[in-house]
Amino acid sequence: MKYSELKPGERIRKLIEEFVQPVLTPLGFKLLKSELTFKKKVGDFTQEIYFAKNQRNFGNTIVCFWTILSVKSNYYVKWHEKTYGFKPMNEFVESWYDNHIKTWNTDYWNGGQYDLTEFDNVKLMNDLTKNILTIGIPLLDKVSEWESAADNLMERQRFGFISKIFDFYILAGKEEKAIESLKTAEDYFNSVADVPSERFEEIKLKKTTYNIV
Repeated sequence: MKYSELKPGERIRKLIEEFVQPVLTPLGFKLLKSELTFKKKVGDFTQEIYFAKNQRNFGNTIVCFWTILSVKSNYYVKWHEKTYGFKPMNEFVESWYDNHIKTWNTDYWNGGQYDLTEFDNVKLMNDLTKNILTIGIPLLDKVSEWESAADNLMERQRFGFISKIFDFYILAGKEEKAIESLKTAEDYFNSVADVPSERFEEIKLKKTTYNIV
């Protein structure tokens, strides 16, 4: 076990700095001092890789963490406010917990978290770094472009995010795909029960704003 003399939070950061940082820094990511997060600006987007620590971490008994991958856009927030007169719900384009990504296979999870007390720390960190590079980075890159971000949500039928899907297509200059996505989502909502009224209100707003019949 590496750095077992350190407190859990310090130990996790030390290992991230030793194994992950040297690989992500050449790719343009910067590790924040204020929190255990790597950030990278890509055009209108900010890619983030955040390491969340188990709140019950204690000594060498519990030292667990997991990874959250996100793409955000402050540009989208400003554009939305200018276009519709109010800010969107949040700045997220897309976000994933590592243990919700089907291809993120690892032998070093304990209850869906990386566990430094149960597994060889070097093997665990090498495996984590490999997954970030081969699975995480491609995911982040895939949705760091407006049309691709919208396509990704449509392919997974995430119609609850139809407001963002439509907007992302508009930002990509793909008005026909935006209109098509709106119709697909509306047809779906009309075919199922208990759809929140907000979804229909969002669709109405888009149609009114863009004069869609």
